[in-house]
Amino acid sequence: MKTLLTGFACLSLVLAPIFSTQAEVARTTKTKSAVSDIALSNGGALNGKAVTGQGQALNGAKVSVRRNNEVVATTVTDADGKFTVAGLDTGIYELQAGEGKGVVRAWEGSVAPPTSKSNVLIVSGATTTRAQSGLFVDPLDTITLGLSITGVALGAAALSEDNETIIVSP
Repeated sequence: MKTLLTGFACLSLVLAPIFSTQAEVARTTKTKSAVSDIALSNGGALNGKAVTGQGQALNGAKVSVRRNNEVVATTVTDADGKFTVAGLDTGIYELQAGEGKGVVRAWEGSVAPPTSKSNVLIVSGATTTRAQSGLFVDPLDTITLGLSITGVALGAAALSEDNETIIVSP
């Protein structure tokens, strides 16, 4: 019985890093930028605003609009960070202002999905505050933690079967 418990404890400790790596891959995949639906206004105009990570307007920032890795339009933000790019067709565009980037799916107003937004916000640079969603957000994190605790507990149980060993934890 002692050998079985020790073997399971070792197996749990070996599998924990594998699940941890899979959780990291899942987290990385989730953080890729999503495509946002934008309804173009009259004349195929895309309206937006560029701000810093702290929410301050980017005055005079160059805004680039790319389609299929080609720049199709550029403009400059005004004092409030606002910009408009006219003459765009329905399609997928990459927008960049300062260090901020985003991908949008532009639609003509009459055919845009109901969830489409009418303005774009480009955030340049990192924010100074961070938030955490909690310890057990990702199910793989919970599995990894459970396997680790199980491995330690079973290893301790296997060792404690021997009356000569005392387990002391900090």
